[in-house]
Amino acid sequence: MIIFADFERKRFFNSHACLHQLDQTLPNPFTIGAMRIIGLTLFLTALVVSCAGAALAAERVKAVGKVLDANGNAIEHAAVLVYSAGVKKGFSIFCPTCYVDCGKRTFTGADGAYTIAGLDPDLVFNFLIVREGYNATFVRKVDPGTGPVETAVLQKRTSPENPSQIVRGRVVDLKGVPVRDALVEQQGAISGMRRSFGAGGWIDLIAVTNDQGDFEIASSKPLDAAIVQVSPRGMAAKIATISTGADRKTITVTEGAVIRGRLLQNGKPVAQAEMGLSTHSQRAEDYLPEVRIGTDEDGRFALTNVPPNRIWYLYAKMEALAPRGLSTEIIECATKSDGQEVDVGDIPVKPGYTLRGKIVMSDGKPIPPDMRINLFSDRVRDSQTLTLAPDGLFEFKGLTRGVYSLAPSVKGYEWRDNPSTELLIDRDVSNLAVLLQPANPMKR
Repeated sequence: MIIFADFERKRFFNSHACLHQLDQTLPNPFTIGAMRIIGLTLFLTALVVSCAGAALAAERVKAVGKVLDANGNAIEHAAVLVYSAGVKKGFSIFCPTCYVDCGKRTFTGADGAYTIAGLDPDLVFNFLIVREGYNATFVRKVDPGTGPVETAVLQKRTSPENPSQIVRGRVVDLKGVPVRDALVEQQGAISGMRRSFGAGGWIDLIAVTNDQGDFEIASSKPLDAAIVQVSPRGMAAKIATISTGADRKTITVTEGAVIRGRLLQNGKPVAQAEMGLSTHSQRAEDYLPEVRIGTDEDGRFALTNVPPNRIWYLYAKMEALAPRGLSTEIIECATKSDGQEVDVGDIPVKPGYTLRGKIVMSDGKPIPPDMRINLFSDRVRDSQTLTLAPDGLFEFKGLTRGVYSLAPSVKGYEWRDNPSTELLIDRDVSNLAVLLQPANPMKR
């Protein structure tokens, strides 16, 4: 089964476009709906990428909490989703819903309790709680390392009276069998000739299908139709446009295709590396989130439940290979039908380029503690993040040839004189100077 590691995202919602400043306080999730990273990433993360490794898993933490109704009764089978995250210390402009942990989910038991394991101990999180018949709610600033999560209390939900504010649907498989526990996220709204994207104007950010495969999401204002993203367990994700109204529309989901291959370096398998898969299309109405999976001991990987009739970018994640100074080229491939197996063959791993530079403060001050610098690929959803040393020196390794965007994250400063943060990396770069100046007070 594939692992969607990012809630969503249209091209203009990608990591380097979503430069939200995260200080000690996380942003309100409703204000970052433009990054909608929710939808697809969610259903997958019950399975954490195998390349994490035993040592890394031992360093991670788990969140334990409970979901109750307004009368203090336990709510069973509520979906608990990791919606967004931010650093505990310092400052980062990394997209809040782009962290690997975002998208992990679980369900509450009969006692209303839940556990989400394998979380990054350096982050704090916003959890989204969803249950049919209740208004979704957030539990914010969750720090699993400090103890149990604050108890979530759900209030009963009332649907709008105007049918044009309601999107009702039923998710089924090819045999017409209802699909339970599929995540359904609004992706866009259609009113006449106008299309809008983002969380603004929606009462429900996301819904989960019930035993009959039914779901309902509501808008705060009348619409003609909605674009929704459906993420069923063990099946291919799907984007559908359905009209508003009292009647229920059927969305049929399928098993999807398989993309497989192998990573080799000098003829030897590269194990415990993470592969990424992104849609070639960056149009807001049909963009799907990145998919991640790890390689096994033989360097092999298999991405299952890949949506058909799509062109994809396939690549080894920088996070996995960059520490080794390695990289791969980005591969283009296509899935044409359900049940298809696409074998991309052996993917050569080779030494990557290195980008070295220095952050220089115009006022001569040292770099404050826990400041960061991010490097984003402009072609696929891949990035690296480094914590800056007091002297401002940084080094990014394992870069394949391509265009990248550099984003320093030093609170109170900006890269004002640089006309573009874009860099073409086609060789080693060893002397990049980044001059940061005090930011305009409105930007601090």
